[in-house]
Amino acid sequence: MSQNNILKVKQIMRQSYHSWTGFMEHHSVNTLRRSALFSVSGSALICGTLVIGSIPHVQASELSEKGRQKVSRCHEGRGTGPKIAQTCRKPADLSASSQSSAASASGNADETSAVDGGTENLHVYGTSRSYTAPAVEAWGKTPVALKDIPHSISVITQQRMEDSNMLTMTDAMRQINGIRVLPASTANSNFYSRGYQLTTSIDGTPNAAGTLNNASFDLSMYDRIEVMRGSAGLLQGAGGAGGVVNQVTKKPGKEFAAGGNATVGSFNNYRADMDLTVPLNRSKTLRFRTADLFQDNDYFYKYSHNRSWQAYGVLEWDITPSTTFLVSHAAQKQNIDAPYYGLPVTTTRTLWYGGRDANPTPPWGYSDYMTQQTIASLTQKLWEDWTVTARGTFYDQSYNTSYNSPDTLPNVRTGLTSYVDGGTFPNRGTNTSRSADVYATGSFRLLHRTHHLLLGFNYNSYNTHVGYGAVTSDTEYSDVNINNTAVVKAPPAGSITYNAVDGAEGTDDNAYQWGFYGQLRLEVIRHLSLILGGRVSRFSEKTRDASPSPEGPWKTTANIHGQLTPYLGTVYQITPNLSWYASYASIFTPSVGRLTYNREGLTPQQGNQVETGFKGEYFHGRLNFSTALFRMESVNQPVQDPDHTSFYITTGPIRRQGWEAQVDGQLMLGLDVSIGYTYLDTKVSNPKVSDFGGVFSPRHMFKSWVHYNAQQGRLKGLSFGVGLDAYSNLRGSYATTVQGGYMTLDSVIGYRFNKHLKLQLNTYNLTNRYYYERASGVWQFNFPAAPRSFMATLRGTY
Repeated sequence: MSQNNILKVKQIMRQSYHSWTGFMEHHSVNTLRRSALFSVSGSALICGTLVIGSIPHVQASELSEKGRQKVSRCHEGRGTGPKIAQTCRKPADLSASSQSSAASASGNADETSAVDGGTENLHVYGTSRSYTAPAVEAWGKTPVALKDIPHSISVITQQRMEDSNMLTMTDAMRQINGIRVLPASTANSNFYSRGYQLTTSIDGTPNAAGTLNNASFDLSMYDRIEVMRGSAGLLQGAGGAGGVVNQVTKKPGKEFAAGGNATVGSFNNYRADMDLTVPLNRSKTLRFRTADLFQDNDYFYKYSHNRSWQAYGVLEWDITPSTTFLVSHAAQKQNIDAPYYGLPVTTTRTLWYGGRDANPTPPWGYSDYMTQQTIASLTQKLWEDWTVTARGTFYDQSYNTSYNSPDTLPNVRTGLTSYVDGGTFPNRGTNTSRSADVYATGSFRLLHRTHHLLLGFNYNSYNTHVGYGAVTSDTEYSDVNINNTAVVKAPPAGSITYNAVDGAEGTDDNAYQWGFYGQLRLEVIRHLSLILGGRVSRFSEKTRDASPSPEGPWKTTANIHGQLTPYLGTVYQITPNLSWYASYASIFTPSVGRLTYNREGLTPQQGNQVETGFKGEYFHGRLNFSTALFRMESVNQPVQDPDHTSFYITTGPIRRQGWEAQVDGQLMLGLDVSIGYTYLDTKVSNPKVSDFGGVFSPRHMFKSWVHYNAQQGRLKGLSFGVGLDAYSNLRGSYATTVQGGYMTLDSVIGYRFNKHLKLQLNTYNLTNRYYYERASGVWQFNFPAAPRSFMATLRGTY
């Protein structure tokens, strides 16, 4: 095409823009919508000329890029929250917090959005109502496209949360490919990937509190959940052998929006939540968002009841066009009656199948939690796409628990067991975590190519105090049926004390780690990137006897200097839609808060991981697939001591290897899928733990969810979906405690009355399968799954 023809095309586009502008001003259409419509029309013009071959590829790309950069309307948040409309600046002017919000939110299907990837520009199309995300922050602090990351990544988006009606972190993690959920109690669960426990981060900052059995926040405060499988030691430091769960919190939008849900379900489950965002000044540089809920529910097992509330608020302030400050606070209160810790095995060391609603905890037991978290961050744009971010996270939790459990194993035929008041386990304490993260990201040109650099420092401390009460009563209860533990009464008033003279004791555990880290993404040649990374860490942990015990001296259980965690990866872009990757990562994981039965610390877990695979992105990013081969070798993995389940031992060498594949996104308009399969082979050399359930994940795991939303005709507004999960054998503490392979089926049907109101009905365990979700304890930690249940939700947005 000649230069004159190119100039004519540009002239036509300018004339079209002025004509549209005059027409829309006459009809009171605001500037925001004028720019968006012009971008769409401009892109359509370019696409048309490309079809007839009148514009060379390079010149068409330049014009298309200019059209994209004129976009001024970002994704709108959907799902459990309201629609959040955001106004974008040019990519170079986006604050880091705005980048995160834009990259994570979803928009209307016919809208085009531009998301600044921090160190690189990511232009995102068609992510509306999506089961996949254009980019994630779990790997590189700023949004990076999935196909450019040499790791296995999964994302639970707002739309996926809504369709499956996920309410808790446990609900979300159950749906992620390759993840095994190990329930720990009514209030919390542990999450494993490739046989290793996952660590957590909040908005990319490591969070030590998430590595232990703490009650977790409700999903209502999160925009999305990102999971990176495999070693995450580069950014996490002391932790991350199995990977990291990055919880991305909700951020305010620049337009007023409100939404709410009312839910009623099986087991007397009643819940109400709301989500509100509002600009606080005319220029919209000061913005606020809140997400709050109240829930009251029973459980499928007897006696247990939960009453909880959660409040989340976040304030974001653009101090200058290049400086953004954010502060948020979350508070959660949980009051649980008769907390559930799973069933014991029977006298023949087999699982109990005499009634899955059995609860070993008598009705008078309780577990109360108060959890608070504050996050503050400051992001400063420096030059071009360089930014520096400082973030601090403050986490505090207090709890008070008391319950009794069987003194003898239940008879395999009759279910009869016995209780004594001395088996009551009163305990109370606090968990405190402090995290800080300072990092800079940006790109630079070298040898005519663009490279990306991340440099940072983070600090994390974790302090826990627990006091164990003493019981002076000696009442015994014989021939108690495990299905009717209400006959076991609470110890008499005054018989539970926290006095050392009565045998009460307590411990303090203090751990901290800090480290410098860096990540360099080099474009070696066209389409080939080399990723070099490393971290130097300092880790220390100490324990002591504490109140109600006489306070003792601190005992150092770990003291590690200059621990190097190297990282190496490569990504080759085979086609614009397909990439190949390979990576090597080191494993170094101190066992924070875990002690042996002799009150000694555990040797840190060490090892390495190699992984290779392919990733594809199709339909303008609406559909992503990946497949990976991996091998991990480690020593000293902590597992629960089968003889003393409140304490831990370490394994010998463990080798794990396998492969996985997943597909997420939109196959066609209205049809969304999330399908994944994982194969894992595990070899453990230590015979004492070779049969212990915490070490193993099933050899085969298959998870799928398919959802269709009718787009036209008489069925328009109707939606329905189905989920099928299948697992091979789950191994327990003994060879006799094995849950055979099983399959479960979930479903949803919904109807959208209008753009503001939708009703949906979710069904879980549709076939009412009786199976154990976890089988890994002797006196506790054997968890039957819930029977068939229903949940109806009315969703409203404005």
